[in-house]
Amino acid sequence: MSGSGQGRESAGWRRVALWLALLVLAPGKASAQDTAVSLPPFLVEEAAKGPPWRHGEAMGFEILSRCGDSATRRVVEAHFQLHALLGEMLPPSLRWQSSVPPLLILYDEELQPAASQEVIRQLLRRADTAAPDPVALPAGRGFRPPAAGPRYSFLPNLRLSDRDVMAIFMIVRRDQVDADRLSLTYDYINFLARQRLPALPAWFLGGLLTLYQKTEYGSGQLNLAPLDWFAPPPTASQVKDPAFPPPVWGVPDILQQRLPAAGDSSLPEGVEPARAWQAHAALLVRWGLDADQQAHRAGLWRFVERSAAEGASERLFIECLGFGYDEARRRLAAYLPEAARRGTRLRPARPAKLPPFALVNASDLQIACIKGDWERLEVPYVRGISAELAPKYLEQARRTLRRAYDRDHRDPRLLAVMGLCEVDGGDDAAARELLEAAVALGPVRPRANQELARLRLAEFLARPAGAGGRIDTAQTARVLEALFAARGAAPPLAEVYELIADTWTASDALPTLRHLAVLDEGVRLFPRRVPLVRKAAGLYARHGHAEQADALIALGLRVAEDEASRADFIALRDSPMGSGR
Repeated sequence: MSGSGQGRESAGWRRVALWLALLVLAPGKASAQDTAVSLPPFLVEEAAKGPPWRHGEAMGFEILSRCGDSATRRVVEAHFQLHALLGEMLPPSLRWQSSVPPLLILYDEELQPAASQEVIRQLLRRADTAAPDPVALPAGRGFRPPAAGPRYSFLPNLRLSDRDVMAIFMIVRRDQVDADRLSLTYDYINFLARQRLPALPAWFLGGLLTLYQKTEYGSGQLNLAPLDWFAPPPTASQVKDPAFPPPVWGVPDILQQRLPAAGDSSLPEGVEPARAWQAHAALLVRWGLDADQQAHRAGLWRFVERSAAEGASERLFIECLGFGYDEARRRLAAYLPEAARRGTRLRPARPAKLPPFALVNASDLQIACIKGDWERLEVPYVRGISAELAPKYLEQARRTLRRAYDRDHRDPRLLAVMGLCEVDGGDDAAARELLEAAVALGPVRPRANQELARLRLAEFLARPAGAGGRIDTAQTARVLEALFAARGAAPPLAEVYELIADTWTASDALPTLRHLAVLDEGVRLFPRRVPLVRKAAGLYARHGHAEQADALIALGLRVAEDEASRADFIALRDSPMGSGR
């Protein structure tokens, strides 16, 4: 969610209006003499006075809040209303989904400044230098302050994600929770749409995100701006004139992103073909959402969902929308003048009402699992912007998780998060022990199973028990057990399918065609994942399934983005195992 804010964060916290933000909150501009480094919140608040952590579940999110209950409920209610409005453009079936509930962590703004100051002192302290903070040095005669180093500030609102979980952290200002002043950010919508599997068609992504950039929330509705067309839009009378050239492309050209060459007579001078395609994609989506008193919206969404799984075709278009491509082109052309002239409003047929939910004092285990997982997600983010500070964040995550562990909590969720924390920290030995303990106690999240399979395979490859230096049937089954547990949960992970291929490649067991068919599933979900396509093609070729291998090699040659990858597929095709034998 987004709002507006100006000014620059100092070394401590600046006060901010509530941003129900689902992305990084961009810091203000630094001066030429000053470099600001914005970090995720670093919570060391356990000893601080204030309300206890509260826990609840609502709208599919798991909530951990250190705000008063009334403020927490207002934030969750606003969150719910905004997602209900989003459903008018992007229904839940077309969004990223995970079997791991997303996390929503709320923190009272008034509790944060003291904790932040403490953390700033910790982060600025260097083991190898005793240089004082330049801000504290006098600048009078006889003193020359050292060159200014980075200034550290903390992001009050942030969304982070892993392969199977999303977490949102928010600093909440008690008196500014108003759904009519908030919106879901473009970054968040981009994540929900682009990470959805099977992947949404490019035309729908392009059209939806183009429209959303100029969509505003207000008065319980979404307000879409007039369509930004790449040329002067035709008038309604011109569209009706049989002599007037068709003002829009054919539907297949839009769906398949067939771009005219630069300088094509159908494009105005100076207009890039990609911009024209984007405008057409936005027109198609806007028509589906709005035209004919919104009569085509459900059909549009059915077409998008099925196209993602089956591929687009005119037969499917007719099934979902009731008419073919030619009629659709005529309707798009007729709708274009209206769409370019005016905006439109989308609102639910009935106001959304959040079901009641309970807030209770969070247990030590709940605090450790949620807060520890958030702190784990902070580590790679910090590593990417200020690598020298990442160990501090990793230490904090380990402390949070270890606190519950040392109190004899042996919960599969806690152990799984601890194991992933060690994976991310580079300690595979500790990670293996924790992940094995987690799966022994109960089901765990997809990435935990995938990482456990990776570690098992690495161990078995170091000590293979099968013939010819390969892993045997028992070792193969142990790796596949974890991988199929991961495959049975959402979201699908490309790494799972790649490890299935690696396991069969390393095994002395002979997979059947049915065993290898799971790789087809992976390729359908991740058709542009070149290593997966190559591994699957190699396995099919090695075990004599030429037809399947040839199809995958052809796909690999289409999606390979570099000559080395293309050469690899060509070598497989021309090898004794491939179709060129």
